[in-house]
Amino acid sequence: MITLKGYQLFPHLPRIRTDTPGFLLECAQRYGDWVHFDVGVTQAFFINHPDAVRQVLQENNRNYTKDTIQYRTLALITGQGLLTADGEPWLQHRRLIQPAFARSRLVSLDDVVMGVVDRMLVRWDAWAKQNQIVDVDHEMLEIALEVVGLALFGLDLSREAPQLVRAVLTALDYVIYRAQNLVVPPLSWPTPRNRAFKRALFELDQAVEAILTSHQVRDEGEETLLDLLVRAEQAGQLTRQHVRDELVTMIVAGHETVATALTWTWYLLAHHPEVESALITEIDTVLGGRPPGREDLPKLTFTAQVFAEALRLYPPAWLITRRARGADTISGYEIPAGALIIISPYVLHRHPAFWEDAEAFRPERFDERQARAYPRFAYIPFGGGPRLCIGNQFALVEAQLILSRVLQRYRLAIAGAGPVRAEPLVTLRPRGGMPMRLIPR
Repeated sequence: MITLKGYQLFPHLPRIRTDTPGFLLECAQRYGDWVHFDVGVTQAFFINHPDAVRQVLQENNRNYTKDTIQYRTLALITGQGLLTADGEPWLQHRRLIQPAFARSRLVSLDDVVMGVVDRMLVRWDAWAKQNQIVDVDHEMLEIALEVVGLALFGLDLSREAPQLVRAVLTALDYVIYRAQNLVVPPLSWPTPRNRAFKRALFELDQAVEAILTSHQVRDEGEETLLDLLVRAEQAGQLTRQHVRDELVTMIVAGHETVATALTWTWYLLAHHPEVESALITEIDTVLGGRPPGREDLPKLTFTAQVFAEALRLYPPAWLITRRARGADTISGYEIPAGALIIISPYVLHRHPAFWEDAEAFRPERFDERQARAYPRFAYIPFGGGPRLCIGNQFALVEAQLILSRVLQRYRLAIAGAGPVRAEPLVTLRPRGGMPMRLIPR
């Protein structure tokens, strides 16, 4: 393991701020699976091997908390929701919310997704006739938010979606700003950035309050996530603040991650027409022109592989951090109490020992035979261990339904000039959006 001192990192600060994934990838390529960053009082360890990642996220997960700048800053938006909470409160909330994501609940996702996508396709039909360029990134954000609203809250958020998407992105941009700058004005100062963040947070809080005020709990057999949270508040298991935090967490994390992954999938398909053609062939063969349903997914195997490979190359949650409660030994290396652990799925998914020609877009990596050969923690687009994303199956089903439905009607082609850069924000977002042309089939 190599140790890099603060003075050695200083010349790289601009790169660390603007291209953290690229910097970490270069560290892994140059120094190997372990890099120790010794920055005075902060001892940080960048680990990039499945065995080490497994110990942190699964085998000794209780020793590693989310008490890091990444999650503390994100908590400015989500409070102590599932994404940022730790310890017993997190476990209680996870157990309470889990039934809303049971496999049986995914059966009804078909109608929700098809209704949302078909409304989008009506817009696209009009735009296609005008040869209008579409920001697919924004479109995916809006429809993913609508799916969250209908599937998890039982509410139609189509009218609120544009405003909520803007509020979420403004708030997340502020999180990155605070995380990337050592010295920032206190939130109480009326700077333009602080005022924009407060407005965004106010809009999110107002949306949540409107949802709760107008909500009527359904029969138990039809309970949504919102029903579960409201019942828990009524029973004294959760406070109003807890309910707010979980709803905001689901609004933010429940749509932004899957939307970003879908956007990168369209980008990759546009650059690999042979993969796109094979995908369309599968969709046409399996569906025969009818809308896709949950029962079709086992037959849409290549569709699943395409999305899995997009998640490998562009994992929305590109950075995972943990803080060591106590000392530990990982792969023979001593980890002191209080040390920061840095894991990057973006880098791990490019490890040459596990991914041949790692930068290439090859969906066949995830056919049933090859997928079984990869170590479990070599591929972690949804994290791993007890903190595995609660909505991972929801996201996979949603994404495959959206991909197959859209490709029944359109191919998408890159419209902008030059390459699209991945910007390491809270998720790995395309800088400047994803302008694309709609090509009717």
